[in-house]
Amino acid sequence: MSATSTPATTSGSLDTALPAGDVSAHNVTLVRVVRSEWIKLRSVRSTIVTLGLTACAVVAFGVLVSMLSNGAPIAADGEGIYDPAGNSLFGAILAQVVLGAVGALVITSEYSTGLIRTTLTAVPRRLPVLWAKMIVVAAASFATMVASLLVAFFVGQAVYSGGGPSASLSDPGVLRAVLAAALFPTTIAVMGVGFGALVRHTAAAIGILVAVLFVMPTLFDTLGGVWDDASKYLPSEAGQAMITVVKDSGDMSPTTGLLVLLGWIGALLAAGMIALKRRDA
Repeated sequence: MSATSTPATTSGSLDTALPAGDVSAHNVTLVRVVRSEWIKLRSVRSTIVTLGLTACAVVAFGVLVSMLSNGAPIAADGEGIYDPAGNSLFGAILAQVVLGAVGALVITSEYSTGLIRTTLTAVPRRLPVLWAKMIVVAAASFATMVASLLVAFFVGQAVYSGGGPSASLSDPGVLRAVLAAALFPTTIAVMGVGFGALVRHTAAAIGILVAVLFVMPTLFDTLGGVWDDASKYLPSEAGQAMITVVKDSGDMSPTTGLLVLLGWIGALLAAGMIALKRRDA
């Protein structure tokens, strides 16, 4: 009799501890996936070091360009546009490559080590994994860029105050340019995640990203004609339009530049979602 009562007592205690209808503790939500991806990101020391070095490089290059252009136009021939705010934000151009590589590595490293199988087993629907990686990369990149660009701007304008006219955050378009300079490399980092999801190989993803950012603009400019017009809708040109404060009359507006970048992200996100959903890990 006691032998048969023991399982009943054990079963009752388990039922009390884990009610059959209470499965909320085991639900896979986007918030929980984002938290998991954030833990992964900050647990990799090389990623944190890379973000820190990127911030230092943004400050150093912004201050250096400000010192070199103090009281002079941007162009070496002396006929360029004098843009002290844009000069101090020059480091964002460098950061786009580094952050794009970080974005690609966030997903390609899991494919190279096989960790992606564990990740997709924990998140069977798969798509939240891609969304979470993009959210985490975007948040880390934007925070890094905002902090470093503000330092670069204030130090750069302090350099200008001893020579040519300087800029202030209260000047028209300057605060927008600072935030846009932070947003531009952030979008490139998210694009890196998209390319990584598509090709699943670190070198290939970074190679494609570099080609889109640097090779294609040069190629389109060389071809001329309709290709020259098409080059305006490449990510690098759109980002430059967002950052520049003093513009020529024919330059793309910051709003158009932002829409172009969002279009690139949307296309890559859609392609990455399809690839992640249909292909085996």
